[in-house]
Amino acid sequence: MRRTTKEERELFRAALSGPSKTARTAPKKRRHKETVHRQHRRVDEAHEAAEGGAAKRRATKEERELFLAVISDQPPVKSAPARKHAATPAAKRTTPKSPTGLDGNTRRKLTRGEIAPTAKLDLHGMTEAAAHRALSAFVLAAHRRGDRLALIVTGKGGASKDGGRGVLKAMVPRWLEEAPMAKVIAEKRWAHIRHGGEGALYVYLRKPKA
Repeated sequence: MRRTTKEERELFRAALSGPSKTARTAPKKRRHKETVHRQHRRVDEAHEAAEGGAAKRRATKEERELFLAVISDQPPVKSAPARKHAATPAAKRTTPKSPTGLDGNTRRKLTRGEIAPTAKLDLHGMTEAAAHRALSAFVLAAHRRGDRLALIVTGKGGASKDGGRGVLKAMVPRWLEEAPMAKVIAEKRWAHIRHGGEGALYVYLRKPKA
């Protein structure tokens, strides 16, 4: 910024000229000297204030970006908005598969006795050890052939003298849950009345692996 000239200061002093109450009582020469000195001081103070009295303000980030955009003919860069975390979609609910590996239709048919067994083993009259061996061989062979429903006849197991039930009726369901038979069986249950009722067991076999 340029400094004021001598003429400008004189014009400014002339505009501000005017004797104070104190100057009116002083001699004319002294009063004129004090008035000129005071006016000079006012001019210098006004000039200093115009030159550097006010502190310069730093440009903000937005102003700098706008200035750069103007001189480069590009739109100002906008700050990216805060990203919102997308809501995690709820896990899709699926109907759990039957732990037995049977669908509902097959299970209903077994309950109603509507599926005819394609293989049958009668354990009547066998000892416990012989029945166990026969049962294991029968179930594994039926699975290899591709039979799906086998019928195991245990007998209803009438009460004995000591109040117990038939040994085979109690043991056969346990043996079917042991290896190697358990891995080829999808489900076991007491048969429908038309196939022996509580004196026989349905054994629904899994499909053999190709």
